[in-house]
Parts: sequence; C-alpha cells; structure tokens
Amino acid sequence: MTKILIADDEYHVLLLTEMVFKDIGMDVVTASDGEAAIEVAIREKPDLIITDIIMPKKTGFEFCKAVRSTPEIADTPIIIISALGDEYNKLTGFEEGADDFVTKPFNVEELKARAKALLLRFRNRREVPLSREEVFEPVAIDTVSTGVGGLDEALYGGFPKGSNILVIGPVGSGKSTFARQFIVRGLQRSERCLFVALDDNPHQIRSIMDRDLKNSIDEFETLGLVRFVDAYSWSTFSVPDTERFAVTGMLELNQVAGVISDASFELGQTIQSKLGGRRVIDSISSLLINFDLPSVQRFLSQIARTAISFGGVTTLFLVEDGTVSDQTLNNVKYLMDGVIEFSEVNGEFQVRASSMKWTQFLNRWNRNPKLV
Repeated sequence: MTKILIADDEYHVLLLTEMVFKDIGMDVVTASDGEAAIEVAIREKPDLIITDIIMPKKTGFEFCKAVRSTPEIADTPIIIISALGDEYNKLTGFEEGADDFVTKPFNVEELKARAKALLLRFRNRREVPLSREEVFEPVAIDTVSTGVGGLDEALYGGFPKGSNILVIGPVGSGKSTFARQFIVRGLQRSERCLFVALDDNPHQIRSIMDRDLKNSIDEFETLGLVRFVDAYSWSTFSVPDTERFAVTGMLELNQVAGVISDASFELGQTIQSKLGGRRVIDSISSLLINFDLPSVQRFLSQIARTAISFGGVTTLFLVEDGTVSDQTLNNVKYLMDGVIEFSEVNGEFQVRASSMKWTQFLNRWNRNPKLV
C-alpha cells in the first residue's frame, strides 16, 4: 500500500488532507511540527511527503533539507502546500529539495493529480510497485520524441515528458547536433524551447538551426517560442554580443540562474504559466570545471526540480566524456532521470539509453545517420 506522510500544524488542513488520501486507499501518517516530521519520515519511509512551510520547531524548508540529507529517505518525492505562494518561497522550496509546490487554499483534485504524477515518476525507486488495486491505475506516460527513430523505439516512444536527461559522450560524437535537433523538433511542433549556450556561440547555433527550419529562428523568437541564453561569452571571458539574455560579470552561478529564470519567464516556463516545452544546457562540463561540485549540484538541482512544476519541461544536460572524474559524473547522474550515451566508431555515430529511472528502455546502440 502506498504510504504518504503529511506534515502541517494547522489541524483542519492536516485532517482534510489525511481524509483525501485515506478515502482513496492510501496509508497516511502525520506530523504537526518539523522535528516530528523528520522522525516520522525516517521511521516510516513514506512513498510521498506533503508538507507545509510554516511549522513549529522546524520549517518545511528545513524539513525538506533534512530529508534530502538523510540517505535512506533522500529520494522521497516532496510536495509543499502553503499559503506562501509568492515566487521567492516557491523557488526556495525547490532549492531545498521540493519536487512540487501547491498554493493554499488548494483544489483537492489538483493535489491528487500532482501526487499521482510524482508517485508514477518515482515508482521504480520503491521496493514494492503500485498495484492495480490501488487508487492510481497505471497510465501511459507522455513522451517527447528524441528525433532519432531507433532511440525512440528503445525508449518506447521517447523521453518521458518533464524528465531531466544527461547526455554524455566524447567531443565530436554528435551530442550538440542531437541537442540542436531536439530544439528544432520542438519548434516544429510549436513547443516552448530554451537553449543555454555554454560551449558554442549562440549566433552560430541560431545559424545552424535556421537550415533545418522552414521559418527563421528569429520568427520563432518573435512568436515567443524560443529564447537563447548566452553563457558562452561569460564562460570564455569574451565580450557579450547582441543576445538579450547574456550572462556578464564575475563567474557566479546565481547570475546564470537569474538569466535563465528571466528567459524562462518570457517562454511561460514558470510555476504560474506551466507551458512546458524543451530545454538544453550545452554543456555543463564548463560549470563542473570552473566551480566546486556542491555549487554545481545545487544549480543543476534547481533547474531539474522545476521540470514538472513548469508544466513538464524536458531538459537535456550535455557533458563531455573524460572532462570530469567518474565520481563527479556519478554525483550528477544521481540528479537525473536518465542517461543517454554517444559514441563514434569508425566514423559511425551511435547513441543509446544507458539508464532510465522511471520508465522501461532497451539498452542497445542505435546508428544515428542524422549526426554524420
């Protein structure tokens, strides 16, 4: 039976939320303050946590942070429900480890739907899978085409919508071409797309994409369907060109996050608009080389945790094989929902899904002639 921990110091809210999930067959445990919530979470190991922010002894933010720093429960999905629905508190919640944020007063059906989404997403991390007798019947997962037929087949349709995918391979193995085509395919379907350029000049990326689009990239930008973040000038210590969203000044990850947030706002990739779409971060190798691992992990976690709450944004994080240690790479993989590997053998480009946390996949190499 699925177990949910609900932490809230408001008795009527605690009682209502408990009844909602008990009525649909869930095992519910509760706590009325932050310290008790931590104790209950460690003891009961729930499948999902729902918590308020303002609580005695420890806040919901502190509770989230404690969960994420406790190995045996660190990967438990968390939903924050709070009357503090401003952008600051929402972003703080994500930074401390929440997976979703629901504003009080909440709609019961919306809360159940969000709980369903998270339980389905994390089901493969549980010791016992959801049964057909439980309230949440198995449903088809929305997928986003990768643009590579063989890879789509291996993933049974494509990347799960709203997933965070690490794309890894040697320099020149086709990763960046794959990422650009991923964005082009999204634009062809009128999806919102964000491209964060760290390793290539965004003007060059625009020019390459123009060749594959019937309309120019500028037209898609005018329609509000695509935004580029120029972090290339910042990472290469060169003078930013004419990009509207450009990172300037000192090497500092908070500024990168701020510029990405500004560009995302215009696309509607926000908690309020939830317009979803696609994102590419090319490549995080530059970040892992220039900053300490904990800082980069926090930065990547902030981006990754917005995937579902922004309406299902599917994000590719590119990294060059061999640029960082295996231990560093494993720490980054922990934040991801899946890993895609590229290779080049005798002039032939190949790609495969090497891991997916919450969907089935076939671990096989697929020839990718589009990347030649």
